[in-house]
Amino acid sequence: MKIGLVARCLNTAHMRGMGKYVLELMRNSSDDISWHLFADDPRHPLLHPEGPRFTPDIFEFRGDRLRLWEQLGLPLRARRMPLSLLHCTEGALPLWQPLPTVVTLHDTLAFEERPDTAGQRLYWDHVVPAALKRAAHVITISESSRRDILARWPELESRLTVIYHGIETAYFEPPTAPIPATLQQALGGAAYAVYLGGPMKRKRFDWALRVLAAQHDPALKLVACGFGAAAREAARAALPLPLQGRVLFAEFLSDAELQALYAGAAAVLYPTLYEGFGFPAIEAQAAGVPVIFSPLGSLAELVGPLAMLAPAEDLDAWAAALREAATLPPEARADMAARARAWAQGFRWAESWRRHLDVYRQVAGVR
Repeated sequence: MKIGLVARCLNTAHMRGMGKYVLELMRNSSDDISWHLFADDPRHPLLHPEGPRFTPDIFEFRGDRLRLWEQLGLPLRARRMPLSLLHCTEGALPLWQPLPTVVTLHDTLAFEERPDTAGQRLYWDHVVPAALKRAAHVITISESSRRDILARWPELESRLTVIYHGIETAYFEPPTAPIPATLQQALGGAAYAVYLGGPMKRKRFDWALRVLAAQHDPALKLVACGFGAAAREAARAALPLPLQGRVLFAEFLSDAELQALYAGAAAVLYPTLYEGFGFPAIEAQAAGVPVIFSPLGSLAELVGPLAMLAPAEDLDAWAAALREAATLPPEARADMAARARAWAQGFRWAESWRRHLDVYRQVAGVR
């Protein structure tokens, strides 16, 4: 089977969660599957596994503002290929589908938060919903996202499958890389918590700062991850005076470095208000560190032995949870970490790939 894969999330300077998903599908696929990878930005390489099974295809198509690469360029190019199906991985897909098309709809945020312009209303309110109804199959990544999708388009129920993401197998093993030397030096041996989410408003970096400010231990630091260079400078300049020197901004971290950062943390703060799937909630627990979050949406499905839950707007509960995590006796933390790692084994990319393959075979008619 040869699968066409929209891989623009791998055609970028820094891979994020969606790129991790697409890359792991390919890494876990069997030798009888080959991939044709469609992307659109010649300025950057396209990250993919090595080998003849993976064919990168970066091409431009005029009319990006009108999404013509996706709506016309992609189907025109794909129909000339000997492909079994096309998998659109980024939550949108062409209305014209000249071959069987699978789409991964991670959540419904884009439909709820789209800009209120005529072009965006046409695209998100009409074009994409019509394309979804033509899709051979829709994959989503949590039961929460499934409920949101069916609330909008109940007719998709028979063609909608929930397949959870996985996490890197490295999280089940000791870290293979240290925390970057500059960050290690800035920490100076102090205890620290980690914030995941970057500057996006719903991720609530401001809430993480309030939780830090409410701690009795003035030496506790916070390492903030997910900020680009400009966002780091803006966030650093806006820090309240009492927190200056206590908040550090990590530059882009490899998976191994992030795992090491998790492992040395007192806790992970994940105050997001909505996620289609929350990688940090599982990664932190697999790395043996308590993670504090509110069980909203899909996060309610990711409550394991090292999850510490707090209501989204209860600052006292968040501050108490961080104090509890930071003062856990070593024996208790070790026991919780062992149970959390066993729980996290349920989120492996190999299982996610197996279920994707079932969908592909169903759509392509291949046994």
